[in-house]
Amino acid sequence: MKALVIYTPFVLSALLLLGWLSKDDTPIEPTVATAPLPVNTAAPSAPAAMPGRHSVVPEALPASLRDTEVDGQLEVDAQGNLVITDQLRHLFDYFLATVGEVSQEQAEAQIRSYLQQNLGQPAQTQALALLDDYLTYLLAVVELEAAYPRAADLNALLAREDAVQRLRASIFSAEAHAAFFAKEELYHRFTLQRMQVMQDASLDADERGERIEALREGLPEELQALLLPQLHAELRQQSQALLAEGGSPDELRQLRMQLVGPRATERLEALDDQRAQWQQRLDSFASEREQIMQHPGLAPSDQAAMLDELLARNFAEHEQLRVRALLDMP
Repeated sequence: MKALVIYTPFVLSALLLLGWLSKDDTPIEPTVATAPLPVNTAAPSAPAAMPGRHSVVPEALPASLRDTEVDGQLEVDAQGNLVITDQLRHLFDYFLATVGEVSQEQAEAQIRSYLQQNLGQPAQTQALALLDDYLTYLLAVVELEAAYPRAADLNALLAREDAVQRLRASIFSAEAHAAFFAKEELYHRFTLQRMQVMQDASLDADERGERIEALREGLPEELQALLLPQLHAELRQQSQALLAEGGSPDELRQLRMQLVGPRATERLEALDDQRAQWQQRLDSFASEREQIMQHPGLAPSDQAAMLDELLARNFAEHEQLRVRALLDMP
């Protein structure tokens, strides 16, 4: 099973087309200022890949693709028609990501060669036509960027996202639009709606957390499962920065509410309490242990016996190994 990053449309087009459209090395900013979302790209069990055929990789691959597995599977139905899934977009991106290492024409030729070697008719013609649409889309997205300069304003971000979705609808069939971009558009919609909630001054921290949690729970389960690790990673990073700057417990709670919602915040606070209690017990034990170690006149055997008794009195059996390791006790 592989994972692919969902790029915002402007970032993706910049990555793929920078080598042959851009005049400088400045990367184009994303539509929404968030980390990319990992997406499960495992192929569905039905329909199956092209029967009786094997994936053939064109010769003379760019160095970055050698010894790698092609990302994306080709699927056809019982009549030999192409089944359009996000796997096809992943396959296009697999080769197009080498633009810069190779020319646009070479990357395109690699895709066409791969499709011709791995698909029969009519799927081959259908896939090549869809590739043409995808290349048209990537070029149009770069041009669209000029009309929507980099901005952090929420209204501008909403307008950019709306323009990109209209562009996709004008180029792709409804089936291809949904297969290629449905998850990405759901993710962006959630991200922008979350930003709207976080900027709503009429809401307190608890209300923001509840609304954001409701937004997340309204996503498909698959997308929720993929989104949560990103949110927790973001929470970890922001929490560490907040605490390093001397942030208060109330500020930490607000941050948690905004990122993971009230229920997860309650669980994290309970975990904080457990950790604090553990640390208090450990500190108390370490203090008593030091007194025993410094007691004059105690033989080493007596010290060891007293420490064993102190350990057993303060910690359960399953905790004692951890204490010994933390305090470097024999």
